Amino acid sequence: MDKANNPAETRCAVIMAKRPVPGRVKTRLIGGLSDRQAACVHAAMLECVLEKLGKTLPGRVVLALDGDIDNPLTGSDAGLKVTVPAGVEVIDQGTGDLGQRIGHVWQIIGSGPAVFFGVDSPDIPTQVLTTLYDSLNHAHAAVGPVEDGGYWCLAARRYTPELLAGIDWGTSAVYHQTREAARNAGLTLHELPHWHDVDTAEDLSALLTRLRDTREPALTRLKQRLDKITQDHQP
Repeated sequence: MDKANNPAETRCAVIMAKRPVPGRVKTRLIGGLSDRQAACVHAAMLECVLEKLGKTLPGRVVLALDGDIDNPLTGSDAGLKVTVPAGVEVIDQGTGDLGQRIGHVWQIIGSGPAVFFGVDSPDIPTQVLTTLYDSLNHAHAAVGPVEDGGYWCLAARRYTPELLAGIDWGTSAVYHQTREAARNAGLTLHELPHWHDVDTAEDLSALLTRLRDTREPALTRLKQRLDKITQDHQP
């Protein structure tokens, strides 16, 4: 098998993210939180993921946003601001369902190993992140499942549209359908460690519990932002 650490190939980590617009993100948190507070949770997690990946993964880091990439992620509302670290490239993720958007971004970033993330699993252990590309030395692709049937990460040695075909995005079948797509395409698929994502109030509470004793700087800042958001909520 080809090795994923070929120096001639540029590794690329991609964060697929929506803008933190109230009413458009983290909608399953609305009710327990206001639409603005839910968007602030999204902004806090996005900033954390950007910082973690930029400091942990070698190669390029790309933020694929929905909408106008020339419109900055900073504004008058401090809670919705997202600092994009220096060196992170920002591109438009395109339109369509998630698979179409990942495929669009994948073709833009070019050949070489690629790893795709969302923003809902900000506390993936650093030791897991540092071995992501190594997992591609032994398999064509890798996927990290989450409890709701989706995945926190999809990685592959090169552009592999077969992994995006026939997937019912946004359902509990995504992970298993991705495994089936790989099998049907004759691709070896490495299973990364299971982790958690944040969609509901219970998920957010569980994240705060996991962050209680963290000493990782990015996660400490995330905890501080989330504590402020949840403490400021008035039922």
